[in-house]
Amino acid sequence: MLRMPVNLDTTKLEELIKNSLETANRPSQLELPVGTNRLAFGGYAAATQAVNTWFYANENDATLKLKTPFDASELIHDPHKFTAFMMARNFSTNEVENYELKKKIYTAAKQQIEEQSKSQYGQTRGRLCWFSFVDHSTKGFDKNFYINSPHKKPIIRNEAQISNIIRAMVEQSSKVAGGGTLPPYDDVKNLGRVFEELFHNTHEHGSRGTDKNTWLKPATRLIYTYGINLNDNAILNASENEEWLTAYLKTLEKNGLATQHFIEISVIDSGLGFCGRWLSDNPEEAEQLEKDEKFQYSVLKRCFEFKKTSTGIFNKGHGLTAVMEHLTKLNGFLKVRSNKLSVYRDFASEPFSLKSPDYEFFDWITKKRCPENVTLLPEARGVAITLLIPLNAKSYIKENS
Repeated sequence: MLRMPVNLDTTKLEELIKNSLETANRPSQLELPVGTNRLAFGGYAAATQAVNTWFYANENDATLKLKTPFDASELIHDPHKFTAFMMARNFSTNEVENYELKKKIYTAAKQQIEEQSKSQYGQTRGRLCWFSFVDHSTKGFDKNFYINSPHKKPIIRNEAQISNIIRAMVEQSSKVAGGGTLPPYDDVKNLGRVFEELFHNTHEHGSRGTDKNTWLKPATRLIYTYGINLNDNAILNASENEEWLTAYLKTLEKNGLATQHFIEISVIDSGLGFCGRWLSDNPEEAEQLEKDEKFQYSVLKRCFEFKKTSTGIFNKGHGLTAVMEHLTKLNGFLKVRSNKLSVYRDFASEPFSLKSPDYEFFDWITKKRCPENVTLLPEARGVAITLLIPLNAKSYIKENS
């Protein structure tokens, strides 16, 4: 039996992904802990992707093991646990029958999704705000993001409406975290555009199978914001050994920017991943994609190219290139975990410009520039994208106003 760690550390969650894929004696049960800690810096995103990987590796008999006693509404009050309950086939406890437990959990989940749609910043827990999209349910299209019609397919709302949602989420998360204020108006607009591009990407690609016209079932998507205050001892202690974070903070400080208050934004889906999506459109490249890590990296990178879709056809949008443009303006940080790759880029020290589009990501394991140093990891399900955006400290605003 697998166990979801209480501590949502990336290394531990990568181990969970690896163990989920074991071919011999593959464990179909996943035990969820009662508590959860170490949430900052992509913890929820990595845990949700680990859940999705476990489910698709054990799709027919994926079973959640629960400790008793429990409160059904409390069980689903963390986004990665909510995802686990929406994906699992069965539940196992020593006291409650599977049917009765399913009934309790699904009733609580239905209420939670309905409440989520009534708030512009979705579900909340402390400094965390999130929206869950259960694509295989009748309530998969939250009205904050979609225009629903009984006679037409749901349509994503316009850029201004999506931007207002991320602003509300960021405001709520940063307010609870304390000590920070939103960036200037133009920066908030950039943040809204980043979020809109990522949401469109996960809607169009992260929700579909090999057939782009067919929605995956079961499938979930998750978006969240998390307020980070590095004055908090728990977060500070957890970040001290993060090499990438130390380098990022030094660059921000060198550039005269505040380094204590951040907003984390993550978008996670249970789709095919960047390489999986590419392979479904280009099946003749399967052998090379499987064996060549540099080719896998080139595919991921192509997904971020200006005005290109996964089929190589130019379209009218900026796509994920726009994300890199706006992250440069925001001095942001980006991490992407998809298929066998985990890469990142610090846009404070490595700005991106369309005038000079020759760029690279960095390998998460070696911390060196790709493609020479690409590390192939166990095959994770879907895409998990995490952004870190510095917020202006209140004292910094006063000193510079």
